[in-house]
Amino acid sequence: MRIHSLQGLRAVCITFVVLAHLSGTQHCFHSLVVERYGNLGVRIFLVLSGYLITSQLAKERSTTGTISLKRFYARRAYRIFPAAYVFMVVAIATHWRVLPLANIATALTYTVNYCQHGNHVLGHLWSLGVEEQYYLVWPLCLLLFFRNRLWIVTAVVAAGPPFRLLFWLLWGRAGLEHPFPVFMDALAMGAAVAMLEPKLRAYQAVLASRWFLFVPGLTFLLPLIQFWNSRVYQTVGLSALHLGIALSLRHVMERRYALLNSTPVMWLGAISYSLYLWQQPFLDRWSSAPWAAFPLNIVVALMLAAASYHLVEQPGLKLRERFSPRRLPFVVTEQAGRPAGPSDRESIAVAKPGSAAAVGG
Repeated sequence: MRIHSLQGLRAVCITFVVLAHLSGTQHCFHSLVVERYGNLGVRIFLVLSGYLITSQLAKERSTTGTISLKRFYARRAYRIFPAAYVFMVVAIATHWRVLPLANIATALTYTVNYCQHGNHVLGHLWSLGVEEQYYLVWPLCLLLFFRNRLWIVTAVVAAGPPFRLLFWLLWGRAGLEHPFPVFMDALAMGAAVAMLEPKLRAYQAVLASRWFLFVPGLTFLLPLIQFWNSRVYQTVGLSALHLGIALSLRHVMERRYALLNSTPVMWLGAISYSLYLWQQPFLDRWSSAPWAAFPLNIVVALMLAAASYHLVEQPGLKLRERFSPRRLPFVVTEQAGRPAGPSDRESIAVAKPGSAAAVGG
């Protein structure tokens, strides 16, 4: 199954995150609106992850009759752990004097999303923790309850607003920032789109229409609701946002915009996981260090991200193809750089090593 614009979508996500973290750094702009849009980038990543992982697991189930947890976790580990742990080792070694033990422990175990008082240098790993917790729960749910999968994701999507309200009542703003339960409906929305894909094919012409572009446009404006009424945004606003993101993803996959498949954008998408990891120490608005000043901070972050991609990520993916259990004859992949014919929509492709991915995966 070929997914066009995949790297471009990752580039859009990491751009939102990087701009949000750039805001307020030395010699750079400062915008509260831009900072709030960083969360939009994370939520696009999560919806995309829900879609990709569910598509991959569902096809494995339909092809083999089961889901191999061993294969799934082995491939996820080769994809995520090398780059993440290299970053963590460097970050801990250079900041150990200011890092609480709890912060280090939660980073190493992908539970930073439950550490409320950590240091900035590891703080961004909360979203990777959400991803890892999703990887632990969802494949097992599909293995055990595959026939009820649509009911499960429907229940999770519907539970999003009540969970956010409950967590806000229990822990205030901290309850809405990073815990897995307040983000699981974004992942479930992506999973729902993957499950409903056969039905969505009947609306392919609508999804690919240029007039459908109003959906991404409206979705882009939804985060502004929080400046009017935060409670409305945290409940129904975020649910509408996740739906808009899911529909927008289907639109750009069908429409295949040239910009999203251009070489510079695809390059940025390719290094997006490493850039997500390495931007944090340099895009620090509370630091007066020279390497945290614009434009040096973004240049250094991009250089380290590119180095991480080529020296850590790619070798890790090659090891995955060598040592992980034999892969299935399909993966969710990107084929960019050429228009696809009608047969591409139904084809099963063997991807290049390392092309299957979610958020950082």
